[in-house]
Amino acid sequence: MEDLRLKKNIRRAKQKQFLHQPERLEMYRAFMTGYVKRINEATFNVPIGGIRIGSAKYSRLAQINLESRIITFSCYAIENVPERGRRYLVLHELAHVKETNHTKRFWQLVEKYEPDYRQIGKSLEAAFKKNVKEDEKNTNTQWSHINQLSLISSQAKKESIIESGLDFEEIIGEVIMQEEEFKSPLLDCEIDNFLDWTIE
Repeated sequence: MEDLRLKKNIRRAKQKQFLHQPERLEMYRAFMTGYVKRINEATFNVPIGGIRIGSAKYSRLAQINLESRIITFSCYAIENVPERGRRYLVLHELAHVKETNHTKRFWQLVEKYEPDYRQIGKSLEAAFKKNVKEDEKNTNTQWSHINQLSLISSQAKKESIIESGLDFEEIIGEVIMQEEEFKSPLLDCEIDNFLDWTIE
């Protein structure tokens, strides 16, 4: 149970880590806004409601909300990918405005502007997976260091608590205040560990 909560907290923190990089998001959004506009004007010329950048790793490379016409791209599908792959991704989403489902007509619309869409889609998917794998490798290395520091910190906290003679409720309150201040993804696990340790 603890492992599952820890993994969920780490996953949430990783997502927040990406989403709290506004300059990176804004750079991607600005680039893709112009990019989509140019491709749209030269091809389908359909109304678009805007561009968003997300961090999807396992679900979709991109998606369009057909009501708002806002297209959301995964950052992993637009950076370090073949140019034709990025272009195909835009064409794919724009084609959904004309044909909602992946019908024969939909693929004919895509093929009109990108005849080699099958092969290009495969190379885009491979680049996307490589980007995700590379990001997870880098992130896991960072979190490994954080976890090691957290373990060292937890031991030091226990020793400090024993020496201080603080009240149990004061300690939990202080830990919760630290979570609010630092937004530690490991806090739930640390509280659980502390509770287990104090009960023993």
